[in-house]
Amino acid sequence: MEFREELENMVSQIGLENPVLEIDMTPTGRFGGFVISETFSGMSHIERQNMLWDRLGKMLDEEKRLKIVGLLTMTPAEVEDADSYD
Repeated sequence: MEFREELENMVSQIGLENPVLEIDMTPTGRFGGFVISETFSGMSHIERQNMLWDRLGKMLDEEKRLKIVGLLTMTPAEVEDADSYD
């Protein structure tokens, strides 16, 4: 299984409400992208990141963590707002 699929499976198992994932590989072979879920509503960005990484940290070893450049956490409403700027 490719790491992107493995990461998507892990994120979908950490208890987020209807997560939508947009994960891409960078030119350097690392992965990053967006995790979108209603679960993040009412949370600060730091609270979102802490929740995500606390849960993923239990599933990822150091080698796999180093393959991730970053995961941005957003709500569906924030994505809709961002799309309105296009």
